[in-house]
Amino acid sequence: MLIQLIRLPPIHKIQSFHIRDATVYMLGIARWLFYKLLTAEIYNQAWGPWFRKGSISYQEISDLEHAVMELELAGYIDMLSCTIDPFEYDMKEILDVLSVPEMKEILKELPKDNTICTRRHELVSTLLSSYRNGTCASLPKRILKWTGTCIRISKMADELLWRIQRLFFLNGDQDLSSFLLVEFGIVKFPDYVCSISHRIFQERNDLLEYEDAIRVAQVMDESLDNNKMDLVTRCIDLSENRLCIMPKRENTITPERLRSFFSRFSASWVYSKILTLGVSVYERDRRYEDAVRILKTLLSTVACDRRRGYWALRLSIDLEHMGRPNESLSTAEGGATDPWVRAGSKFALQRRVLRLSKPPRRWKVPSYADYVKRNIREVSIEGRPLNCETGAKNVFYGYDGELCGVEQLALQYYADEGGGWQGTHSEGSIWMTIFGLLMWDVMFSDIQDVFQSKFQTAPLDLGTDDFYKSRENIAESQLKRIRDGMAEEMLISSWELHQGTSCQGVNWARYSLTDLRAVVACVGGHRLASLLRHLAVDYRSWSSGMPDLLLWRFLDERGGGEAKLVEVKGPRDQLSEQQRAWILVLMDFGFDVEVCKVSPVTKRR
Repeated sequence: MLIQLIRLPPIHKIQSFHIRDATVYMLGIARWLFYKLLTAEIYNQAWGPWFRKGSISYQEISDLEHAVMELELAGYIDMLSCTIDPFEYDMKEILDVLSVPEMKEILKELPKDNTICTRRHELVSTLLSSYRNGTCASLPKRILKWTGTCIRISKMADELLWRIQRLFFLNGDQDLSSFLLVEFGIVKFPDYVCSISHRIFQERNDLLEYEDAIRVAQVMDESLDNNKMDLVTRCIDLSENRLCIMPKRENTITPERLRSFFSRFSASWVYSKILTLGVSVYERDRRYEDAVRILKTLLSTVACDRRRGYWALRLSIDLEHMGRPNESLSTAEGGATDPWVRAGSKFALQRRVLRLSKPPRRWKVPSYADYVKRNIREVSIEGRPLNCETGAKNVFYGYDGELCGVEQLALQYYADEGGGWQGTHSEGSIWMTIFGLLMWDVMFSDIQDVFQSKFQTAPLDLGTDDFYKSRENIAESQLKRIRDGMAEEMLISSWELHQGTSCQGVNWARYSLTDLRAVVACVGGHRLASLLRHLAVDYRSWSSGMPDLLLWRFLDERGGGEAKLVEVKGPRDQLSEQQRAWILVLMDFGFDVEVCKVSPVTKRR
């Protein structure tokens, strides 16, 4: 038995160790009793988080009493018995240990009332009410009479486990169940090499600051959900103060930091995310001065971040709201030339400059004026709407008489009188799937530090400039093969080798190999290679905003085909700046792109 082989150190001592040492100890403890308390096997026997000690019986744990004592002394579990004051614990959690018949028996011992309880939640509610109003002050003792001594994982141990899981998986979405999902064959992760040469957290304080920032973000989210605006304001103020006093090493611009993809694991990154959300809160309440102050703080303290485009755009807009057009224009001009401002944000700032810089405020026309003003081809179609209410979702009667949205109506139009096109309403989803399949070997190539565990669906640097720079040779080799007409062959090979394997962006269930092959064949090698390189160079900035529809059709029996991309807009919809930016880029790559505007049938018709 592991408990007898390794003497458990007190949890407060483990917390003072290096996290790697804590992980070793935790893995040892978890192997039997502690592990059993964490697994679904135990959770299926009780409602949790408390468990009856008398119900725990495993062949591996020959001396349960000794194991429980060791865990309690070390601080890994809490124990509830007749000798312990139950007031420090949540009574509802303790009640969850009881079965329905046991709760009914306890109710029989209480003063009679007219309440008839049969369901679990009703019984729990009645017992809680009796306990809180003093009718049944001895409820804890009555519970323990039925259950005997109960144990649960302590809060400190739970926090330590949370820390280990976050360090191992590097996110808040995965936990120990990931091991089970892989073990049972439910989830399969890609094959890659974990070459780790640098630690994400250089010092223990880096980790602690990061965890504190995450807790503030959690409080912020919960406060917004519960409309506790006082707490929201406190989270914003705290984040602003901490961001301003962060050590300079987090925000220093050095060649190493420019290539670093660990930045999102820093406290400053989390606080900047909280403040970005805080800006929208203040703007909603028209507190423009507060929003401007935060935006200026972000732009002055976080130098290398893709969100700088959003911050600069919002700052320019808010300054205009405050009646400061000259400062608004200067902000837009600065943002438009910032190398970290890209895609839709850059396009939006350029359009603002053109609108605000008219004489006499500015006389010189920016060099990008002609590009921004390029015409985008439009097609108009009519449909019979179900309703015309302002703010309601656009619903039309399709060509087949069934109700549908504007995108489905446009698909039917293009399949019929629009030219006999096949297609899908996918936005960027189908392109992300094609990118993942054709660039699989690029994504999962052996690069230092981008894979920290065997449970990743993408390298850590995907979405940063480091992704393409670190793989330029292998990426260009793949792109050359695509340009040379080998995309369909590469697609089939990747599909057969990796089908069902989890990969960021790849949607195995939504798209068939037949449709993907048709798309690749009809788009053409040169256009497809240009689009995939665009995503490889800046995946994060361009992974959203692509046209709604991807259409294709074959022109002859020999396989010649063509493709079209269509952005669909309802009667009151307008193109977003990101959508405009994508359309112009696709036009540069030689794609056939247009906007399809759907309007209600005229009264005359």
